[in-house]
Order: sequence, then C-alpha cells, then structure tokens
Amino acid sequence: MKQTYTIYDNTDLYGQRDEIRLELFDEWASELDWYTPVDVPDKMIDDEIEFRDKMEWEDAQYRLDKLISNGHFLLTGYCGRWNGRCDGGKFINDVDELLTCIQHLDYLSITDVDGHLMIDGYHHDGSDHYELKKLTKKGYEYANNNYFANSRELHNKIFNCNLFSCLPRLANI
Repeated sequence: MKQTYTIYDNTDLYGQRDEIRLELFDEWASELDWYTPVDVPDKMIDDEIEFRDKMEWEDAQYRLDKLISNGHFLLTGYCGRWNGRCDGGKFINDVDELLTCIQHLDYLSITDVDGHLMIDGYHHDGSDHYELKKLTKKGYEYANNNYFANSRELHNKIFNCNLFSCLPRLANI
C-alpha cells in the first residue's frame, strides 16, 4: 500500500468554507453576538482561508528550501499547454529555481508518495505534473560531465538510474 503524505495542497481551498464557518462561529459567536453560523461574514471566512493557505505554503516552502539546500536535483514532467502537452526537465540547485518552474500554476499539490516528490498543478491552459529527484554524487558528476545539458536523453538517464538519482523523501523533513 502506498504511503501518501500531502506537503501542500490548495486545489480545494474553498471546499472548506462550511467547516471554517462552523469553526469561526464556535470561536466567536458569544463575543460577536452571532446566533447561527449564517451570521459569520463571508469576508471573515475568506480571510481565514487565505491565512491558513499562507501558513501552509510557508511551511511547504521552508521544507522545500531545507531539502533543496542539501543537494542538487532534477525536475522532470510535463506542462499542459493550449496546444498540447510539453515534456521537459530542469536541473534545480535552489528553491527559487523550483518555484520559478511552478509559479504559473493557479492551483498546486505537492505530495510525497512513497518517497517520490510529486508536484501537480492546474492553470488556465491545462494541468502540469512533475517529479523531483535528488542527484547522487555520481549523478551530479555525470550531469556535470555532460554540461548539465537540457536534453531529454540526459534527464531520462539520470532520472531512471538509481546510481544517478534517488528519492528525496520530503515527508521525512
């Protein structure tokens, strides 16, 4: 059975509205003279959703930064575009490089599935799916000997060989 650990997920933020409404009602009803959960202002619910999302994103960013600052990585996958799917890959040396690759996503899910770091996202043109793997010492040397070429052949060789890459296991951080 696969172990899936969610690092960050904003794909259903507003699906929590009713739960958050009840939580806010329970917390503030006596102080603000609310009589039913319907009395909770929508703006207050939206502010709470945004606050929680911001806290979860900061935690995810911290964990990603801690992971990536401890090595070199390879991000591979595809980006859904208006004219079809576009496969690609990129060597990642710091968290800013990773965030640049995913900044176009409107909704994002980062999960650790049995140690595999999966990044799924959605935007106006479609959906993206990526996996991030850590380069081993031999993988880094191999990439360096190939000038960190932006070629699918190099990416596939490193990504699919456990001598050149390993699972990042972000859930352990």
